[in-house]
Amino acid sequence: MKTERKYILPISISSLPEETENAILLGKVSGTVSSAYINSDSLVKHAFIVGASGTGKSEAAMTISEECLKKGVAVVVFDTSGNWKKRAKTPHDVVKVSYSDLNVSMLNKINAGKMTIFDLSDLAENDYNEFAKNSLGQMVCKNWETIDKLKILLVFEDAYRLSPRFGGKAAIMLEKACREFRKFGIGIVLITHSYSDFGPAVLGNVNTEIWFKTSHEQDLERIRKRFGPEYASSLVKLRIGECMIASIDYNYSKPWFVKIFK
Repeated sequence: MKTERKYILPISISSLPEETENAILLGKVSGTVSSAYINSDSLVKHAFIVGASGTGKSEAAMTISEECLKKGVAVVVFDTSGNWKKRAKTPHDVVKVSYSDLNVSMLNKINAGKMTIFDLSDLAENDYNEFAKNSLGQMVCKNWETIDKLKILLVFEDAYRLSPRFGGKAAIMLEKACREFRKFGIGIVLITHSYSDFGPAVLGNVNTEIWFKTSHEQDLERIRKRFGPEYASSLVKLRIGECMIASIDYNYSKPWFVKIFK
């Protein structure tokens, strides 16, 4: 006989992100009939999407990106696998990047309500690091208008390749971007296998964490210490497409669980 799955329910549904004009519909709050949202403008404080391969990280990032496009946000994707151009449901431009040209100008590829995918599938890890450093550097040097609404969303697949252990070229620029971009309405989504890939300069500037199933012990220990052992135990039992979201702005700083729509 199949037993009903048990979830850690939110402290209160009213403490979660609500349906507003800035809301992004992700799916359902696990164990309830309530819709699950995040606020698009909260992404100016950046987000992590963390978990093992094949758990639903890219699908969640695509859902967020496509919902942002509907709100007129410019979306730029750094795609290491080449899968985004195949699976994205909305019209998009694709720029194929080669190792012989890692200084592609990205500023003229940023257009409101449009998605640009940089196809980096032919690049080695160090080349990706260099390209990301150059791209972030172009944005850091630009004189942006100060604004508190999300205008541009940068999505980095395999973001662990931007960490200091890959040479540090992009790591310093990423730290600077995480500190400064929020005041210009520029959000960063980092898709990675482990939260522990990054140091305090990045982690301390990320407001939203979206956790998929993981067995990474360092991450699980972090969850135990921050939220309690019951959350770590639930995390390792998640199915594909299920996630745990944490943000100090909601649910009295405790995580809540969501089933992402496909």
